[in-house]
Amino acid sequence: MIRIVIKRNGTHIEEVRVSGHGGGRKGSDIVCAAVSAVMQTALAGLLHYLKVNIYHKMCKGRISIRIPPELSGHDLEVSQIILSTMLIGLRHIASQYPEKVRIYSNGKLTKPDALE
Repeated sequence: MIRIVIKRNGTHIEEVRVSGHGGGRKGSDIVCAAVSAVMQTALAGLLHYLKVNIYHKMCKGRISIRIPPELSGHDLEVSQIILSTMLIGLRHIASQYPEKVRIYSNGKLTKPDALE
């Protein structure tokens, strides 16, 4: 099971953590690969467009991204556009593979098609 945890402050996404595995054979799990690609693309976008330190960590079966609390103005807006787009992609994957992906927002399980 892939577990996606979204931490929000009001309407802003502050942190995203992903852990687990889609359950397929290592190296050939399409669900795991899709989630990983969406997360890594979002991280690449944040690092490219924002000129601040974005906390991120990737290790076997886990990835986390945290937005600095002092981010404001245009940089905050850009970060939220990137993270919201990332969340659309993750929800799409979760809606196609609900038995393999769970998304939690501020500790509550969300339906993949629920908009926040």
